[in-house]
Amino acid sequence: MLLNELDVFTAQLEAINYPNIEAHTETGAEIVIHTNQKQREDPAFWQSIRAILKAQLWVPVSKTWHQLSDSDWLAPSPAI
Repeated sequence: MLLNELDVFTAQLEAINYPNIEAHTETGAEIVIHTNQKQREDPAFWQSIRAILKAQLWVPVSKTWHQLSDSDWLAPSPAI
């Protein structure tokens, strides 16, 4: 199931300014992506972020908290 498009937007990373990440949206708006404590302490997370930045990939970011989505553009299926 796809996340509601009102909950996330697409952003392309521009720079790492620890502990935050600078990015821009598809409309060109500049945003700052905030990292949580777990992400700040995870070397694998920062390695992945550097790879995403280098590859110029677009990532999903929550509109409310300006944080990276941990499930891409997919939402978990509701329990039945």
